[in-house]
Amino acid sequence: MHRRAIWICSFIFILCALIFAIYYLAYARFHESTDDSYVNGNMIMLTPQISGIVTTILADNTQLVEVGQPLIELDKHDYEIDLQKAKADLAETVRDVCSMFIKVQELEAKKKSAQADLLRAKLDYQHRKALVVDASVSREDFEHSQTTLSSAFAYLKEVEQELGSAIAKVDQTTVETHPLVEQQKSALRSAFLALHRCTVRSPARAIVTQRKAQVGQWVSASSALLSLVPLDQIWVDANYREVSLKNLRIGQPVELFSDMYGRFKKFHGKVVGLNPGTGSVFSVLPPQNATGNWIKIVQRVPVKIALNPDELKTHPLVLGLSMTAKINTHSRAGLQLPTLSPSTPNYSTDVYADELTGVDAMIDEIVQANMYE
Repeated sequence: MHRRAIWICSFIFILCALIFAIYYLAYARFHESTDDSYVNGNMIMLTPQISGIVTTILADNTQLVEVGQPLIELDKHDYEIDLQKAKADLAETVRDVCSMFIKVQELEAKKKSAQADLLRAKLDYQHRKALVVDASVSREDFEHSQTTLSSAFAYLKEVEQELGSAIAKVDQTTVETHPLVEQQKSALRSAFLALHRCTVRSPARAIVTQRKAQVGQWVSASSALLSLVPLDQIWVDANYREVSLKNLRIGQPVELFSDMYGRFKKFHGKVVGLNPGTGSVFSVLPPQNATGNWIKIVQRVPVKIALNPDELKTHPLVLGLSMTAKINTHSRAGLQLPTLSPSTPNYSTDVYADELTGVDAMIDEIVQANMYE
């Protein structure tokens, strides 16, 4: 009976060992799992591009905002005044530049008149020079013609200098492209842009959090108004032990479970890459192991895992949630570290692309209204 019990125990032990060996060879050795995983994502700290007083708050914590949606309004009065001044300055400059072109035409006509006066004085001088020899004209009359010739010549030179200076101010330009006009155009664009930026817009479709702005508060360009969390820019940082990294490759499939939804909801993802250092290296106070009291601690390396966006739409995740990640390492043809940098932007927004829409039409209208021939 005793021998039979020994055989039964031996059989059970061998069977368990065989089952474990089959489990390890067929499944466990191709999967790396950790529950030290957390949801991470981008958090946009929204700051104004100008200074001003908050007059309106259009979104609050936990609310969903769309791309380009106004979130904060700043007082516009100062910037409206600046824009009106920029318009007036542009109009005045256009008139001044038009006067420069007219001055050139005026001096060109003056030059022709001075040339005619010089020619007449030259002929008078030549006539009197021939007649003064036989006393047909008086010496005094001859000297007057000589003086008139010198005066006409000097006056022509003076007009030519003035004309050259006037031409230098407008040469190879038009009223619309003159540097002074272009300078005022830039000033008007800056004033127009500052007024437009009194409305702070959302750069992404996101959830509002950490609102700090208050109505009546003075804010500067460095003031944090609120934060935005784009729910389509979510990933998981799984902190794997260093002994589990040997077979991890970029692109390997991952199964994930969230404590929020439980084991009945499985998320799918893939390995994006490994952090180029352990978590302790990037801590505020990195460890110093060059001491006599050194104790070896198994380090963990964050592994970035991209999630299926379609699954996030039906089962959204928020930052900081705990996750369990299981990487299938059966396919090991991928890379452990990336070899190429991305050729396209990872994230971008076109919210600020149209901030100058309408300013060119405003400028053209002012220029045309203040030009004259």
